[in-house]
Amino acid sequence: MGKIKMETGVVVITLTATVYRGIIRETHSSRIGFCGEYNKEILSKMGDEFKKIYAGQIEAEYKGKSVKPDKIIYRVSTKSTECEMILNGK
Repeated sequence: MGKIKMETGVVVITLTATVYRGIIRETHSSRIGFCGEYNKEILSKMGDEFKKIYAGQIEAEYKGKSVKPDKIIYRVSTKSTECEMILNGK
């Protein structure tokens, strides 16, 4: 098994849900950020897991409402910036 290349930096994962009800469109957005070591595969898996959790939260929010959405579209965007030094000189 090959060695996984880890990068050090700051990561921001943006979760977006667009809710359609007829001609009305509502957009919800949430951001998660952290700094540390990561690789692209880990970020991809994290994005997928956060998307599932976010979808559950949005759908639970609309279950209690009298008007049901026609469709909900979820998107995940991951941005990373590599840094040499983050905390405590590491």
